[in-house]
Amino acid sequence: MTKQKTCVFCKYKDEEAIIYHDNICYAVISQSPINKYHVLVIPKKHYENFIDLPDTLASHLFIVTKNISKAVRKACNPVAITHLSDDDISKEGYNLVAHYKIYIIPSFKDDKVKIEWNRDPDPGIEIRSKFAKEIKNKIEA
Repeated sequence: MTKQKTCVFCKYKDEEAIIYHDNICYAVISQSPINKYHVLVIPKKHYENFIDLPDTLASHLFIVTKNISKAVRKACNPVAITHLSDDDISKEGYNLVAHYKIYIIPSFKDDKVKIEWNRDPDPGIEIRSKFAKEIKNKIEA
């Protein structure tokens, strides 16, 4: 993929917020943070979904994310760090900027940041094995 003229991450300008960059990606403090020290790791080339990333790029992004996460731990001493990415498969605006990125979000003891998964109870091994079989049959070699 190439750069998109309308994508804010393809034409990112806030150099003071950039904490890392190389010829493949860059990392910035989020303009709309979930918590202080919230970082985005962003490929320089425009990709919208995780599955579209070339394997070498995906690997590089995860290594950079790991190194930035170490630095975030040292910088702010959080109690936890969440690493997330999302694909807006339906194209309904779930992802506010349609450019792939990995979020590094530290959490602190008294903050109000919570991830509520609203999990159902274990559906049982029969149902889980049915889902496992369906996914196994779709894995491409």
